[in-house]
This record gives sequence, C-alpha cells and structure tokens, in this order.
Amino acid sequence: MTSEAQSLITELDAAVSKASETWRSELLRRVTDLLLGGVDDYSAHQIAIFDDILCRLIENVEASALIELSARLAPLAAAPPKAVASLARNENPTISGPVLEISNLLGEQALIDLAMTKRNNQLTAIAARKRLPEALTDILVDRGNAEVALKLVANQDARLSERGFVKLIGQAKTDKTLAAAIATRKDMPPELEPFLKLTLA
Repeated sequence: MTSEAQSLITELDAAVSKASETWRSELLRRVTDLLLGGVDDYSAHQIAIFDDILCRLIENVEASALIELSARLAPLAAAPPKAVASLARNENPTISGPVLEISNLLGEQALIDLAMTKRNNQLTAIAARKRLPEALTDILVDRGNAEVALKLVANQDARLSERGFVKLIGQAKTDKTLAAAIATRKDMPPELEPFLKLTLA
C-alpha cells in the first residue's frame, strides 16, 4: 500500500470511528457505487485500495447494508477479494449467501474450509454453485441437512463421488423427493441404480 493510500485509510478510520451507523452505511453504498462505476477500468492497485476501504467499513455497518453489499459484489469478476472473503465468513446467511453461491473469487480450498464450519443455510448456498468438485460435494453431503442434499442433487454442475451417491441414496430411503431427484442424475454409477429403485418402490 502506498503512503497516500495509507493516509487515506487512516483518515477514513478516524472519521468512521466518530460517525453514526447510518452515515457509515451510506458511505459504504457510495464507495460501492464508485467501485461499480469503474470496476472494469480500475487497476489492481486501485481495486486493492477499494478492498481496504470496504473491509474497514464492513466492520462497522448495519446488517442491511452488508446484505446489499454482498448482493452487489457477488457477481463481480473483479470484486475486492478480501471484502468478498469477509462477507463469506459472516454468520448471517443473508449476508454470506450471495457471495457463497455466486462469487468466483472464492477458490476451492476457501469453500472447503467454509463448508467445514458453516451452518445449513450457508451450505445450501454453496450447494447451488456452478462447477462443484467432489472434494467439496462430499463435505456438503456429510454435513448438510435434507435441504442441502436436495439442492446439491438438483445442481447438475455439481460432481458427486460414488461415496456421495451411496450416502444420498441412503438418505433417500426416507425422502421420496430426494430419491426422485437422484433419479434425474445422469452421472450416477450404474451399479447403484438397483439400490435407488428400492427407495422409489
């Protein structure tokens, strides 16, 4: 970070510490507007400055402002990465959900780490992501509830391991909706089809 950027951050910290929550939330919206207005033209250095500013503001604003921020940053390919990671770690699923489901800035290992600790609402958001690898879907199958399982099975972009299919078919014994969803998967190992048919009988 340059001395100029550091000076700006220091001034911002001082201003934020004295401001009302409403003012901080409005500042967050204005900074986000500025980011979105030129995100395709900003340099990596400029995005990093936005990242530092947003991270400071994230710590000091109301939940409604964070929900809005998450929805706005989630689809951005060039979103500030530290801000996205901070939102993804938030325990409020309405804040973390959009970035967990959509943001391409969350890599496989980051998602695995989050899936190991997050609650079912957040796991459902992860289960809806595109291109889910087996290492991640195995965790979702192991830790998720019926809603997570159904969301995962319905996601044709999610790769399910044979172990994952076995566990899901086991869960489907008491869940006909899940069993029917599994039956639509074209990647289910053929040797497991007789077991699924038993759950559908």
